[in-house]
Amino acid sequence: MTQTPETRLRNAGYRVTKQRTAVYQYLLSTDAHPTAETIHLSVRHRLPNISLATIYKAVDSLVDVGLVNRIQRGASSARYDAAVKDHAHYRCIGCDGVWDTTQYATPGGTPQAFEVVRVNVEFVGYCADCRHLKLGLESLNTPII
Repeated sequence: MTQTPETRLRNAGYRVTKQRTAVYQYLLSTDAHPTAETIHLSVRHRLPNISLATIYKAVDSLVDVGLVNRIQRGASSARYDAAVKDHAHYRCIGCDGVWDTTQYATPGGTPQAFEVVRVNVEFVGYCADCRHLKLGLESLNTPII
């Protein structure tokens, strides 16, 4: 039986607050892999007094209970993804954009005593727009689909 998000939060000792609920609903509504700052800007329309610190606490609790994945690479700001099923990402090193893809390779020789709990595959390169700019051509301004 699958637990509801509210039950998962409560079972882990977290209160179900309007702030956590708003952050989770926003993350479910987007595939943009937003940073905490972007989440803050969006959720503030619904909850004008919410602070950035509250956003960080909310996403930390959602990550802790497995409702949201944190995508953290190098010095870039962490991104958040409510699509928690295993999937890969494309990351542009030009604009730091992140996009989902279902294409990924699974390990062929997983050791018998090894339990895989999460798959994290990332393809790093240039999106079409940044590649054009890198080559000195005019910007395409086209999103990856």
